Amino acid sequence: MNGLHIEHLTSIVQNEISSLKQLYQQKQYDKSLDKLSSLGIKYPKFRDHPLHNGHMWLESKRIDDGAEGLWRIHDQLYDFSDFVHDHPGGKDWLRLTKGTDITEAFESHHISAVPSTLLPQYLVRDAKVPRNSPFTFNENGFYNLLKRKIYEKLKTLPKTSSDRSKHITDFLLISYIVFSYIGFAILAAYFRSFAIGGVAGIVLALTAIAAHNFFHQRDNFRMYYFDFTMMRHKEWRISHALSHHLYTNTVYDLEISALEPFLQYLPTEKSLIFRFASWIYSPIVYAFVYIAFYLKAIIQSLILGEKIPLSLLLPFTVLGAMIAFTNESVIFCTIMFFWIIITSSIYFGIVGVNAAHHHPDIFHDGDTPRPKDQMDWGIFQIDAVRDRKDINSSYFLVLTNFGDHTLHHLFPTIDHGYLQYLYPEFFETCQEFGIRYETTTQLELVKGQYRQLAKHKPNPFPPGHIQPT
Repeated sequence: MNGLHIEHLTSIVQNEISSLKQLYQQKQYDKSLDKLSSLGIKYPKFRDHPLHNGHMWLESKRIDDGAEGLWRIHDQLYDFSDFVHDHPGGKDWLRLTKGTDITEAFESHHISAVPSTLLPQYLVRDAKVPRNSPFTFNENGFYNLLKRKIYEKLKTLPKTSSDRSKHITDFLLISYIVFSYIGFAILAAYFRSFAIGGVAGIVLALTAIAAHNFFHQRDNFRMYYFDFTMMRHKEWRISHALSHHLYTNTVYDLEISALEPFLQYLPTEKSLIFRFASWIYSPIVYAFVYIAFYLKAIIQSLILGEKIPLSLLLPFTVLGAMIAFTNESVIFCTIMFFWIIITSSIYFGIVGVNAAHHHPDIFHDGDTPRPKDQMDWGIFQIDAVRDRKDINSSYFLVLTNFGDHTLHHLFPTIDHGYLQYLYPEFFETCQEFGIRYETTTQLELVKGQYRQLAKHKPNPFPPGHIQPT
């Protein structure tokens, strides 16, 4: 009896602890669940969690998307379980998104109409609840019309158009290896040159940005170039390709929420510290982007009981070469390695944050959106992006500084090498629908990014509205 009594008490205590944990989590992380974004999107369940990452972002979507453990496209549910390993783009895209609404990903990742014709054989039933996303893909709407034009245009372009992207990206990786391995080995032993390390860091950042072109596409070896940064392309396929690209500047954009509370870009009530002091400390935030993503990846693997992925060791091959091919101490080599990583992280952060999305004239969740009948996903992408004329003028800058950004957001799986040829169809479609495509300069976006950090009142007018003079 005593044993049974103890087991009963133990069970009661465990249940109480579990209940307290749930109440704590409810208080700490679900305090904003009753809020809606200005677009009508539910506030993601785990958005304010301290370990907010791609895994938790997907869990939020599984809660809110009404996919019932399947894959949702528009208002239908599909079971792609038998198709995951046969998916031409690689199994990750479907494996990661099971249980979520993949409408935006399906529409923007498939330029051809062929995938749509295959859907009926995987159809299970209609969804029971409306979509959480406000975006539309009407057959004769802006995006689908543009997509049909782009598909026809791509047929006329030579396949070699993408070769430039491959050659430049390969060259950048080789340059990084040269500056990190050979450059350090020869020069550091004599000059202990942190300047060479700084150059290596910048080249690594350029390589990572160029490699981002490839992790949007079907599985390929160049997407692993990104992993030399200490960040993982698999995590960025979630945070960047599935989150930022599809729900740009909304509460579902991981690239905005991951920087909070240090940098707050959505127009909401902010303290003076976050509005103005962030202008000064933002470079410190950029310096630890790589390391923060690395630590999150390790913590996530430990929490989920997964094996630490081998790709997390890739950056340290550089450190190993430094130790092996120089006469310097392990301590000095480690300092130089992290100097390269931090320099690269700062450069990557400056380029990424100032690339296209943060300016008071660009739509951010909280601003007044377009009317519901104008919530075409393609139009929304134009509202949330600004291209830089000075970057788009050079293909090298396009590939290494997130150029041709509007077209890249509209068609993320198309190699950057093709984008410059697609502007006539894009301009024509914008004119047909009365959509203004606005460009700016890199300097203006830098200034605008600081103004957006300081901004705490939403734009009262929707994008495209001509304000009275």
